[in-house]
Amino acid sequence: MNSSIFEQRSRFAMIGALMVIISLLFLFYMGSSLVSSTKKYLEQIQGIEIICIDTDE
Repeated sequence: MNSSIFEQRSRFAMIGALMVIISLLFLFYMGSSLVSSTKKYLEQIQGIEIICIDTDE
């Protein structure tokens, strides 16, 4: 009986560890995607500002 309880606990621990790893990978992916999209946005805004400044002069 103790063996089955130990197997169940180890299985739950393995599932918990797997969920933690998956959530960390997801957070890393979302963070890098956010940084990437922010960089692209800032580059576009900078390009628009340069065009606006050049046309005014």
